[in-house]
Amino acid sequence: MNIEDIINAAETLYQIKEEESEEDGGLLFEEESLSQEEMDDNEEAGHSGGGQKDYTDGDVGVRYGTVADLLSFVNLLSDMQPAALQQLDQEMGVLLNKDMAIKKGRYQINMDVLLFPWKLTYKNHGSGLVPKGSFGKVHLAQDTVTRKRMACKLIPMENFKAADVEFQARFRHENIAELYGALFWDQSVHLFMEAGEGGSVLEKLDSCGPMREFEIIWVTKQVLRGLEYLHSHNVIHHDIKPSNIVLMSDKAVLVDFGLTVQMTEDIYIPRDLRGTEMYMSPEVVLCRGHDTKTDIYSLGTTIIHMQTGSPPWVCRYPRTAYPSYLYIIHKQAPPMEDIAEDCSLAMRSFLQRALERNPTLRSSASELLKDEAINPPREDQPRCWSLDSALEEVTHTMLRQQSHDTTQELSLYSEDSGHMRRKGSLYIDLGALSGYCKLVAGPPTSEYG
Repeated sequence: MNIEDIINAAETLYQIKEEESEEDGGLLFEEESLSQEEMDDNEEAGHSGGGQKDYTDGDVGVRYGTVADLLSFVNLLSDMQPAALQQLDQEMGVLLNKDMAIKKGRYQINMDVLLFPWKLTYKNHGSGLVPKGSFGKVHLAQDTVTRKRMACKLIPMENFKAADVEFQARFRHENIAELYGALFWDQSVHLFMEAGEGGSVLEKLDSCGPMREFEIIWVTKQVLRGLEYLHSHNVIHHDIKPSNIVLMSDKAVLVDFGLTVQMTEDIYIPRDLRGTEMYMSPEVVLCRGHDTKTDIYSLGTTIIHMQTGSPPWVCRYPRTAYPSYLYIIHKQAPPMEDIAEDCSLAMRSFLQRALERNPTLRSSASELLKDEAINPPREDQPRCWSLDSALEEVTHTMLRQQSHDTTQELSLYSEDSGHMRRKGSLYIDLGALSGYCKLVAGPPTSEYG
């Protein structure tokens, strides 16, 4: 079956569901609208308030709820026996977002919400890149009624942990991917969240190669804002790396909270090793205790990856010769020799602060947000609201420098022409399938501007 066959099938499916919706007289919302206070309940999300409905073994189906309801549901999933889960003949879950249209307690995969392989939305369909989490693949999802676009991460039940949901649901910030709901069906947990139409930073690196410094500055500032918020709540992400930074139209967000913990004391002493080798801090490798500063070190190593297109250590110590980098990190960190040769002095100084071996001397997220490296004068680096606008602005600057008469050239990059894109970029064309199928006609402007 080729792409055209898939699109035609989806169009037929949508027409059928649209007719059914008209016969039913529209959507049936079985519960009253939730207040904004209930939807934004993050600080007390772990505690069920009075009157809240708890899931029991005989209570199946999909419903709208609060963060506390969602956490109660995922805890139930974690506690249920595999035999009981296999007997379920109906999907069950809790949705936080009313733009996901529940019908009579059902929210059917491939009926009420369609899942598309993410690579079908790329302009270059031959790239073969599909976003992945720690376990399971990520699909592009769209509600058949409201047309809301989402990312849907499928986690096999045997790999699912309540922590995969807990922190993303409890802590809401513009630089943390918003969780829309969780649904169990076909022995997999479907996590619906904000869709990153730009793909992850790792996918951008794989497709476009090393990033330029103004792009790195923009991403770094977005990540630091998210870390500042998490660290203010004593939360350690534990897995900051390019694949866990997702690019939206006007921001970057952190994803994958499966290794996240919230400290109850000044130092967190782990029971096991947490993180990804090349990005680990020396104190994590030692397993003697660490705090939120470990995320800052991981951000520093991530910047090196963005600069060079390769994680730290791997060029000097090939994986074929060194199956584990833990010993190298313990003995030789930080990887200052892996910093790109064309790195500016300001960014090199920033990396020295972020990669400080002694965590007590390492700068915090709040301190680094004030660093001159990511707050450059406009004449040195463009300060832009997104990677696309940054690219467009720097292109204009180059054209002005190359020619005194730039009127004709600049017209090629007018606002009417849309955002600039680098060759092979993984930026999703939000109307990529609209020419073939009215089902995927692009998200509301309120979502992506």
